Amino acid sequence: MGTKRKLFSAWLTAVAVLFALAACETPEPEPPQEPDLSDKASLQHFSFTTSDNPTLETGSAAVLANDYYCITVPEGADRSRLVPSISVSEGASVFIEDQPFEKGRAYDFSGNVQQIKVVSESGKRTSTYKLLVKHGIPYVDNQVYQFMNDFHVPGVSISIMQGTEVKYSSGFGFADNATRTRVTPDHLFRMASISKQFCTMCIMMLREQGRLQLDQPVFGENGILKGLYANVTPYHEGITVRHLLSHSSGICKGLSDPAFTWSYRMYSNGSPVPTDTLIQRTLNDRQQPYSDGTMTWSPGMGYNYSNVGFCILHRIVEVVSGKDYESFLKEDVLEPMGVTDTHIGGYESERRPNECVYYMQEGTNGYANPLRELAGAAGIITSTNQMMRVLTYMDGDDTVPDIFSYETLQEMYSPYVYQGSGTYGSNYKRYGLGWRMNHSSLFQGAHYHGGNIAGTATLWAGNTDQHMSGAFVCNSRAYNSNSSGDIDDNMYILLDRFLKFFQE
Repeated sequence: MGTKRKLFSAWLTAVAVLFALAACETPEPEPPQEPDLSDKASLQHFSFTTSDNPTLETGSAAVLANDYYCITVPEGADRSRLVPSISVSEGASVFIEDQPFEKGRAYDFSGNVQQIKVVSESGKRTSTYKLLVKHGIPYVDNQVYQFMNDFHVPGVSISIMQGTEVKYSSGFGFADNATRTRVTPDHLFRMASISKQFCTMCIMMLREQGRLQLDQPVFGENGILKGLYANVTPYHEGITVRHLLSHSSGICKGLSDPAFTWSYRMYSNGSPVPTDTLIQRTLNDRQQPYSDGTMTWSPGMGYNYSNVGFCILHRIVEVVSGKDYESFLKEDVLEPMGVTDTHIGGYESERRPNECVYYMQEGTNGYANPLRELAGAAGIITSTNQMMRVLTYMDGDDTVPDIFSYETLQEMYSPYVYQGSGTYGSNYKRYGLGWRMNHSSLFQGAHYHGGNIAGTATLWAGNTDQHMSGAFVCNSRAYNSNSSGDIDDNMYILLDRFLKFFQE
């Protein structure tokens, strides 16, 4: 028994030692926890401050315009040595053209498009931003950038003039997204219905040359276009040149717009009909004055906007002058003004080297419009710089000799007297000959006009009460609205605001 006790005691001792040793062992360390790093990589703010750039007259901040940021620095600023102030997601790193951003360091922003890259703190996410830096006036430019963003417009050109002095002329965004060609005030844009004022200039020049009268009939045995069209009725014979210029021929009242209706302007195979065929189809469908129950729309009775009317006018220019429309416009009207880069536009394959690309929205196709066949109504391409030059020759100011007599200018810029009753009869005071006027709240004293076709939005105004003129043109047309209205409403508001900003 003694021996057994001794063995049992020894076993207990051994077990106790094992437990003691186990109790003294150091536990395995847990693996280290990775720090909670952010995956956010966003550019929150980009600016050039006067504290970082003492040579700047004013600071400026980048404004989002579509998928790129735009920032304007004052004229004369050295874009090759600007110190940016940048805010990004917490912990993220910034690279300018793949160079690590260093606070307080000057960078070169004189290139076409700069790349700003933001890398998240975790390194898992990278965001890349395009930055366009230009010279200009931030007050004006920032509002244009916002407009471009609201209506998804890639490129804009504006020019503002007082008297005959251009106060500001600038391009915004891209004339061509694919090549990243920046817009300049010399880029050509489609003018859409601003083409009607160029057609009006041609008619007025022929009148000043003594080759036609505004009250001459257009159709029939005594008409300028005698023998060109069939199915001419007594109603057609009553239409004069003046009626066409003032949109009072009644030829489209009650019809869908023939110039932009497929069945009128295109053959069944999809090719455009000649201008004469478009006119003939319209005459066939409008054989007598239209009556809407309140007024019979005989020639001269009321205002009814007509694109075909200006197609007829462009044929009058050709018949009377003996030249094709574009040649007469260039040689007899524009060259005496020194305007040499205004043309009739064409299809996409005919785009000129300094012409914008047009960007369609909502499934529209502006390139389907046959601009040569619609030349008098919607065919012109020109630039905002040239538009200002044209206006200096048509403002009644002797600083630059006008190409038209005072009497001719007065006829163009005075409200036409319609003979019918009602809103669009004798009470309508907002259209002269080829020009709008008497806006209810904008462009006081000015003659003006806008343009609307797919891929294009345009506006110009000449000679307000303060002798201000301007143009605002875009290479896209939107169909949405913001709090101020649609794209045209916003262009009207902004152009009026800019004219007032620059008047002295």
